[in-house]
Amino acid sequence: MARAWWMLVCALAGTLSGRAPVHGACVFEGRLHANNTSWRPESCQECTCHGDVAICRPGICRNPLCDFQRGERLRIPANKCCPECVSSSEASCQYEGLVYGHDSQWSPSPCSQCVCSGGVVSCSARPCPPLSCPGNQSLFVPAGECCPKCGRDGASCSWQGALYRDGEEWAPSLCSRCACGGGEVRCSVAECRPVACKPHENLVIQPGRCCPECVSNPCLSAGTQHQHGEQWQKNACTTCVCDRGQSKCHTHTCQPVTCDKGQTKVRRAGQCCDGCAAVEGSCPYEGVVRYHGDTWNATGCEFCACVRGQVVCQRAECGRVECPQGSELVDLPGRCCPHCSSQKPSCLHKGGSYKDLARWMDGGCRECECRGGRVTCYLRSCPTCPPGTLLVSREGECCPECHPGTSLTQRMLGERIT
Repeated sequence: MARAWWMLVCALAGTLSGRAPVHGACVFEGRLHANNTSWRPESCQECTCHGDVAICRPGICRNPLCDFQRGERLRIPANKCCPECVSSSEASCQYEGLVYGHDSQWSPSPCSQCVCSGGVVSCSARPCPPLSCPGNQSLFVPAGECCPKCGRDGASCSWQGALYRDGEEWAPSLCSRCACGGGEVRCSVAECRPVACKPHENLVIQPGRCCPECVSNPCLSAGTQHQHGEQWQKNACTTCVCDRGQSKCHTHTCQPVTCDKGQTKVRRAGQCCDGCAAVEGSCPYEGVVRYHGDTWNATGCEFCACVRGQVVCQRAECGRVECPQGSELVDLPGRCCPHCSSQKPSCLHKGGSYKDLARWMDGGCRECECRGGRVTCYLRSCPTCPPGTLLVSREGECCPECHPGTSLTQRMLGERIT
């Protein structure tokens, strides 16, 4: 019976929009999840569906129980979140005063990466997405960037004290971009189309976006405003999510705990339920009591553990990562190690589907781009003509030309006077 019900929900999912509520199941990032199921949208995050509320929490790393006195080290395997123990060997490497284990990887600068292999350090440029240029263009690396772009060999452009190569593009602001073409700078601005919001929505410009869009009404909880989709802790046991102006909360139910001999029942900081911990050997750390065997991520790549009353911290190294074709190495804020990502959402625009970073012309003077699943269209900005000149529009051209001579207004006035 339960299986038949879930199959019915899945059958109906095609008619549900991502914004519609689904009772007994959760819609998370456009996908439907059954009640009481868990999933990992990424390696360091775990989500669970409670009724129709999706609650996501950071993944918990267990103590790998490394023997640091015997030289064991912490390493985060490729595309993983939690560190593991690896034995030190003679094949480790020294680089700028730090020791790296065999088959580990690190980035001494944003544009380079190094690998320790058999005691030998080899460094190279970080891999860039494949790029092929048309016959009249060649590859070059702009100043301050890591990966090459396509550029022509014509006249360069000077713009606000910087020099740009023929064919090079740059973004002077979030909502504009410019290109150098044969010594001439041409700029475009993002086009914002009229938007009509529903009664339960507000028109806002989200951080990092150019145009206003409709977002669901926020939720107000204890005097704090939360946006649609935002999650917060009401208390140690209750987690809430804002869903189209409505606060949906889930309260965790604790199960009875029976501790082994030599252990006692404790309530760890920030936790809802009791757990077991050794009677002796706790560690005070930054105003929080940690218990023997506890491990936590202090900052970035540094992991700490409470060992018999003493806090022992060690910097984790990153395992070597080789991304398969179709994915690229990316860094995420707050993550110690880079990982391979192949999530490149496509865009739908006027009945057509476009890949991420694709560009196309929408009419003669509007260029559109798909980036991160969103379409942004740019309109060519045209220079103003000085007084005493005539604006002449030409077929196929976006901007009118300025021609010297009597302006149209002056001509009309002259005709009236005569």
